[in-house]
Amino acid sequence: MIDNLSGHYTIKVIKAFGYSDKSIKALETTAKSLKEVYRYFEPSFFSGKFYLFKSFSDKVIFDEQSAIHLYDKNILINKTSGNIFLQILDGDKMLMWTDQDENTLTSSDEVLTYYFQNNQEFYLANGETIDITEYNAGSRFASQYEDLKNALTKFGISKIYRSSCAHFSKSWKDPNRLFFIGLGSGNNVPEKYMQLSLYEFLTTYQDFARGINMESSREYNNSGDFTKPKPVDIKITWRESNRSAMIEVKFIGTIKKEDGEIYEHSDPRANKGITQLKGYHDAHLTDLPSTLLKSYLVIIDGRRNNLTKDMTTITNDNGMYYKDIDIVIDGDKEFHKSVLGFEKPIRFFASPTVI
Repeated sequence: MIDNLSGHYTIKVIKAFGYSDKSIKALETTAKSLKEVYRYFEPSFFSGKFYLFKSFSDKVIFDEQSAIHLYDKNILINKTSGNIFLQILDGDKMLMWTDQDENTLTSSDEVLTYYFQNNQEFYLANGETIDITEYNAGSRFASQYEDLKNALTKFGISKIYRSSCAHFSKSWKDPNRLFFIGLGSGNNVPEKYMQLSLYEFLTTYQDFARGINMESSREYNNSGDFTKPKPVDIKITWRESNRSAMIEVKFIGTIKKEDGEIYEHSDPRANKGITQLKGYHDAHLTDLPSTLLKSYLVIIDGRRNNLTKDMTTITNDNGMYYKDIDIVIDGDKEFHKSVLGFEKPIRFFASPTVI
């Protein structure tokens, strides 16, 4: 435990300045300020360099005449490139510059600097560079989207892979999980159970559920008017930050109808889901342009190889054939490569019982 404590970044920062009271106060101030700034500024969207710093003496480091007094942090929302230098002054005042000499910060023994670039973050403390990177994308001071991604991964492993969720298990036609249930009268749509499964998981998963509001299309599309566009399956908003997320659920695999006939959903259905989610994404940004947004397509993959309508069992080779075969995304639908906040589709394989 002692080794863990001594290796924590806070101890390293304080040690770099000789355990001075001023460095402890500066560390507290920068951490608090980062949480506030990142309410308006999503680091995973940003491709430039971001510096946030506190002078122990509260001296303005750069030319104050050229600074922007950051009274309204909403101006940070659309910042996705370039350089940002943000000084925290006593009284929660902030000054911002966009083009300064970073060496001025690194050479000072009276300034604590936080530095972010390319999804890596550091503290610059009295000549030392202390790596505090914790996530693959974004910042430890704004972990909302990474927390969601981790929750989705946990959902796929714990609820989908073995069909261990009571809701999701209803989407199968047969006990060995070869076929999804047929559409029938319209009430047995597999995606209904998948959406319910994900919604319930996210609302009860303790590592994620705190501090969010969540809606599902089951709640806000109950008018019965099917002439209106269907809303996104799940919408999440974080109460303490200017962030939201949208999740659309689709499945691929083989349907068995009530009459015993089968038909298959594969890559085209996934691509259709991408296009559908892109429409939701664009509409949301138009309606709420000052909100940070990420959109996720979750694909439940129940594909089986060499499946025929009369089969009741399946071999391991055929049942698990698609376990590690991802969907093929059409070139004109690779929005995750070009659209800010549009994430690459997440696929969860649902395994059968094999012989």
